[in-house]
Amino acid sequence: MATPVCLQCHAMLPAEAAYCPACGAPSGTNPGAAGSTDSVRTAELAHSLALALGDGYEVRGLVGRGGFAEVFEVFDRTLARRLAVKVLRPDVAWTPGMLARFKEESRILASLSHPNILPIHFVGERGGLTYYVMPYVEGQTLGQQLRAFGALEVGRAVEIALPVLEALGYAHSAGLLHRDIKPDNVLIDGATGRPLLVDFGIAKRLDGQRGQTQTGFVVGTPQYMSPEQALGQDEVDARSDLYAFGAMLFQMVTGAPPYDGDSSQEIVGKHIAAPVPVPHDRDAMIPTWLSDVIVRCLAKRPVDRFQSAAEVVNAINVGRLAPPGPTHSAEQVVQRVSQAASTVTAGETSRPPFRRRAILAAILLAGAGGATWWWTGRAAVVEVSNRLDSPITVARPGGDSVRVSAKGVESITLPEPGFVRLAWRGAARLSASGRPMGLIPEGEIAFVATRGVTRRAVSLADTRVPLFEPLVSNLTSGPLDLVVNAGLAGAVRCGCAVAPGTRIGVGFYPLYRNTTVRAIRPDGRSATFADLGPKVDRTTWSVGLRFEDRDFR
Repeated sequence: MATPVCLQCHAMLPAEAAYCPACGAPSGTNPGAAGSTDSVRTAELAHSLALALGDGYEVRGLVGRGGFAEVFEVFDRTLARRLAVKVLRPDVAWTPGMLARFKEESRILASLSHPNILPIHFVGERGGLTYYVMPYVEGQTLGQQLRAFGALEVGRAVEIALPVLEALGYAHSAGLLHRDIKPDNVLIDGATGRPLLVDFGIAKRLDGQRGQTQTGFVVGTPQYMSPEQALGQDEVDARSDLYAFGAMLFQMVTGAPPYDGDSSQEIVGKHIAAPVPVPHDRDAMIPTWLSDVIVRCLAKRPVDRFQSAAEVVNAINVGRLAPPGPTHSAEQVVQRVSQAASTVTAGETSRPPFRRRAILAAILLAGAGGATWWWTGRAAVVEVSNRLDSPITVARPGGDSVRVSAKGVESITLPEPGFVRLAWRGAARLSASGRPMGLIPEGEIAFVATRGVTRRAVSLADTRVPLFEPLVSNLTSGPLDLVVNAGLAGAVRCGCAVAPGTRIGVGFYPLYRNTTVRAIRPDGRSATFADLGPKVDRTTWSVGLRFEDRDFR
């Protein structure tokens, strides 16, 4: 059986999960679970697909869903191979023109043959269904990996970017514009690490055909949409895909898309009118050459961008081979600050002008050597404040570690100023029998260190995976065993046997919006607290839970 994915955020779902462990959305795949109406409809669609494909194929399960289609894993009994079948949802009001366009573009895609484009084996129309069949690939999307692990190392980002660009260039040369380049449409093959460009579901011919966007398709994704695409212009071309690619590459190296907002309209408005953000300004470890490539991809006017995928490939290859760029002089810094000062908002203009002049003068003085002691006579030090109630260790650059006591503070001298990442690791809670309970909290402090003291605090808010601690009060007549996140991915038995009449913290566990804590009595009866995400104290990252005999069923 295929592992299903969340319909909201595309995280992997365990078969028994009623809710997504990443975002809390109903899984919609389990009978009787929240979202069971979708489950019934999906089961009906799977049955119809099995009838349409015939006895030579076995429909094994839903693996993905979009606004207009659902994807099932299917086993080809004749050739003993796994396939993925994308089926247009029959509950959408398809017009004959929309169906014709889907089939035409599916045939165009089926004609493509590139190692980094997921191919189409055939297009089918039977039993009232329209679908196309692709190879089944085990792996995660780039979007899933970015949501799980954050920004990629520059080398890995480039390893993914270049094959995607080559696939884009090939599709463009074949007359096909993708129009929905984004991390969720790049599939990373779990066996080889090879990136595959997928889902040309809203693709467009580059042969001058007009009016094809007026078909009811939602064209593009707001976080990656080019200005001309956002404005609904007919004459979008390959440079629109390159803009979306630039937005995706921005997220790959910084961890977030270039623009975000509270609504699609706000995000689209920023693509159209907001200044282009500079990746190097978000993270000083991003090479200037790569930052410049991304900024050029994100130019508002198509004429100011790279004009083809091949040009972007060439720029990346040249940048990788170039020596490190020059450092910025004090005069360049002053010029940049002056330019920024000339574009301050009305609320900022009330700042006394002499203060800005003093800042600029200080920078010039430093550049001229007048403040030599300030820049060279002071070490770069980070003062780490541990807000946990147990000690942590912080890995210092160079390999050794510094222990910071519970609620304590320690100063760590750094080799030099600049961008710094310090990994920290806490300790697991121990049960009365000395067994570890839950996970060990760990995370990373990332900042730009200057000469002098930089202060940073560590708390459970800074862990790599969001964690919380249940504080359990057992007011029953017997011991309680606990299962944290029962029914979700990563469900964990505490194994701590909370004694009657006690209140203890039972360790650290992954926190989701729909997190649960289930207590089980020796007679097998249980009581569950559900949907704990919003109830967790955001200062202590704990939640108090009180179990009484009357709660158990």
